[in-house]
Parts: sequence; structure tokens; C-alpha cells
Amino acid sequence: MRLTFAVLALLPALIAHAQAPAPAPLDPNRVIAIVNGEEIRAAEYYRRMEHLPGVGRRVGNGFSELPPGLLTIDQLVTEKLVLQLARERSLIPSDLEVNAEVQERLTENPDLLEMWKNSGRTEQDMRNQIRYELAQFKLITFGVTVTDQEVDRLYRERIVEFTTQKQLKLSVVVVQNPADRALVDADLKAGKPFAEVARTRSVDASKVQGGAYGTYAVTMFNADARKKLEATTKGATTGWIDSQIDNKPAFVLFLVEDIIPQKVEPLTPAVRKRLRRSTMLDRGRIKNDLNKMMLEARRKAKVEVVPKEFAGAYQEFVKAAVGGGSG
Repeated sequence: MRLTFAVLALLPALIAHAQAPAPAPLDPNRVIAIVNGEEIRAAEYYRRMEHLPGVGRRVGNGFSELPPGLLTIDQLVTEKLVLQLARERSLIPSDLEVNAEVQERLTENPDLLEMWKNSGRTEQDMRNQIRYELAQFKLITFGVTVTDQEVDRLYRERIVEFTTQKQLKLSVVVVQNPADRALVDADLKAGKPFAEVARTRSVDASKVQGGAYGTYAVTMFNADARKKLEATTKGATTGWIDSQIDNKPAFVLFLVEDIIPQKVEPLTPAVRKRLRRSTMLDRGRIKNDLNKMMLEARRKAKVEVVPKEFAGAYQEFVKAAVGGGSG
């Protein structure tokens, strides 16, 4: 399960981490790129990242340009405040809890750690991120319980959420006049493969893939198409379906390549946990307003931003977010 939460409406979480990077990336002389023999070193690289133009976030209906350095400072401060708030309330995730969550995620996705490392992040980066997410979860869901009986009931009531509708893997031929429709019928009757007919006769963009259309639930189609698709067996064609292209008549013929039956995800321990957590979050957001907690934490926090180019901007940034008051 992935846990992601907005900790402040005006200051949503960015992709950043509360821990210091590994020593190697901080080497100012590390070569980042070489352009026609000229090196770009880490000092220039990091400095440019701090002040890269054209970066910011959407505020209301507009876009506010903010330097990445300021946004990153804000995210690091936010993460610290969340962890401090959890610690004050005796809700800080333990190492055992973090270990259990790491193992659960690795069970779901065995390549997760390798993906983190390939993106330049470490296992400790991943553990820190998980601790931060668990802290948010515990703050939001404090005092909220969901029993096994409730999970069973919710599963039955919300069974549609755990149901994958019947799907059809389709190929298609689209033509725009009766004469071309007759040519398609003749080709198919002569035994030509549907893909070959699609490549030579269809006006749909899928013709370059032999008419490959994709896999869709039958509920995605209009009543006429759905009726014909439902009545078509695997390996057969639907018969022509009236349609339009640019407000002009068109004719559509589907080949049902495969039928994937409806499937209900059983109430496994993983599904039970996912349903319990989502229900706890829904109830917790009503009981425990994390945005409000974080606003108060920001008002009380003594935050000193050392780089002069960001110090004043950060204070103004926070004042605007909390509606005045100190950062």
C-alpha cells in the first residue's frame, strides 16, 4: 500500500526527503556532464537547481513561480514538523513498524528497492520516506478503529470497487461508405486475416497495428455496440455497427480476439488491510484535521533559513500560507 497525504492545503508534499543525501552527490567537483569537452560540475548544477526559473505550483486558477530551493526547504521543514508533531503525541513510527512496512512493500513489488537505487536514492531514503508517511497516517487516524466485522460489511457493500468488469480484447476496421464495407466483407469471406484487411481497408489510426484496438469493458460502448459485442463469441466479428466520423456516416466492425471474464478480488489479508486503512483515513480526516495541526505547528515553529536568498522569501511564503503570523 502507498500512503500519500497532503499535510497543508497550500503547501502540498513535493518529491523530497528529510534526510541528508549521501556524501558523493555533495562533492562540488563531481562532474555532472561534459559539453564539447567543457565540464559542468556539481557546484554549478546544484546552484542552478536551487534557482531554476519556470518552476512553481498552481495556486487557485493561477501559477506562482517559486525557486526550487525554496520549495525544497519548505518540504524539508514540513517533514520535520510532521515527525516532531508525531513524536510529541507519542505517535512516531517505531523501527519495527517501518521494517514491517518496508517488507510489505517489497512483497508487493520486489523491484522497489532497486528502483529507488536506480533513481539515485538509497535504502535509507526509502525508509525515511516510509517513516514520514506512517507518521502522517498515525496522526490522521489517531483514536480511529475499524473492526474485522466492519471490514467484512464494507467489503460486501462496496463489492463493485473490488470487481473488474468483463473485458474484451478487440481489433477494428472502420470504413466510411457501403462500397468499402462490401470490400471488407468480401476479403474476410475469402479468408484474409482480419489484421491484413484492417491494414488495407480501415481508415482508423489503428490500421498500422493491424486494427489492434485494445482491451475494454463492454460498458464503455454505446447500447448498440454493447449489444453486438455481448452477443459475439471469441474469434468472431460483431457485424457492422453504425457510427460517425466528423459528423459523417461511418461503419465499424470489431473482431473479438479474447474475452476476459468478470473477476471479483477476494477479501485477502492484503485487501482487508487496504480497506481498513482507507476507512480509517476517511474517518480520521473528520476526527483529526492534520491541515489544522500543521498550520498551528507552523505558527509556533522557530524556523531559521540560513541562505540569505531564501530567508526572507520563506518567511513571506509561510505568512501567506498560514494567514499571517510568524514562521
